[in-house]
Amino acid sequence: WLVSRDAAVAKPAMFVHASPRSLYARAALAEIMRTMSFALREEAALEIALLGKKPPEMEAILAEPANRLAMNEALSAFAGFIRSR
Repeated sequence: WLVSRDAAVAKPAMFVHASPRSLYARAALAEIMRTMSFALREEAALEIALLGKKPPEMEAILAEPANRLAMNEALSAFAGFIRSR
């Protein structure tokens, strides 16, 4: 468990969500990660609803142009965040 060590200190992290549910759990996880001193880029979070989908459905959803654009933008923002540190 990384809480008792410094392995996470200043490590860049972003959230990628496959379910739009559990907003309280997300907030709790973000608080834990901030407490552990992760360099958390919450603005670059990505959410694509895949909960309950089978692999072929997931593949089709992830291949949709709007989702591909969202993934690209989130990763580009995260890469920029990492470079700026």
